[in-house]
Amino acid sequence: MRNNSKNHYETFANHISEYVQAHLDQEIVIDDLSETIGISKYHLNRLFQATTGFQLGEFIQRRRLQHAYALLSAGECSVIDTSLAIGYESHSAFSRAFLKAFDCKPNEVKLGTECLWKTPNTLKNISKRDLSLQPNIVELPARKCCGLYGQGFKNNSFKSLGESLFAELDERLQAIHYEDYFSLAVGVALESPWQGDQTASRFFAGVLDETLPKSLGLNEYLWAEGTWARFLYTGAYGLMWQMISRIYAGWVIPEGIRLKDDAIVQVYLNNPKHTPESELITELYFPLQI
Repeated sequence: MRNNSKNHYETFANHISEYVQAHLDQEIVIDDLSETIGISKYHLNRLFQATTGFQLGEFIQRRRLQHAYALLSAGECSVIDTSLAIGYESHSAFSRAFLKAFDCKPNEVKLGTECLWKTPNTLKNISKRDLSLQPNIVELPARKCCGLYGQGFKNNSFKSLGESLFAELDERLQAIHYEDYFSLAVGVALESPWQGDQTASRFFAGVLDETLPKSLGLNEYLWAEGTWARFLYTGAYGLMWQMISRIYAGWVIPEGIRLKDDAIVQVYLNNPKHTPESELITELYFPLQI
């Protein structure tokens, strides 16, 4: 579960930097990057951000644009060739990104000029242990959940999507007079929304109950058996991402925790219809490697 090397995640970030540098002219596929670096794809972006302060996509773009500036200032490539060399198929998209980054157009870069904005070559672990984060480590059996899948992520949260899915789920459960189910309610972000199109990012909303009748037309999600770190979060669902980020930065990184290749599970302990946002309680389960 825990890695003895204090520099594990700093090394991981440096390996990503090297990988990105070597693939600037190619599409960087998260699955390939995850496999090469040896970090779970579910946690890759958040671990990288907690270690470096950069979103992974932002870092990749910075590296590419920095390389483009170097090519143009060396007089080695035309603007179109430079655009292609760093993986931009659209010349206009490249020009817009370049202008935003450097406050000048690609064709305005003069021979021999230097890039004033540099991404650090060596990334350092900026995370410090948060003593207020004290999880319970629990062993859980495999369990089936019944519910609904949906997709869509905005404003750093699946809150809107989750609300619509649970509203539909509630309507179906009312048909069988299923009472207040929120002590059994479960939410799972099935992939990181920062790895691709956020509108396509999927979320599961359901209940920890596999006995519901198939006539309800619900789908299943398997909560895998294993060792899990359980944290308690109190507050609005729309701000839960802040707590999750704190856990990565203040516990996973400084403690050298190895996370399993599985999603974080959220268990909602009270009903938002009857509970003020500031008093909502959620259990957050992080999957651990052992």
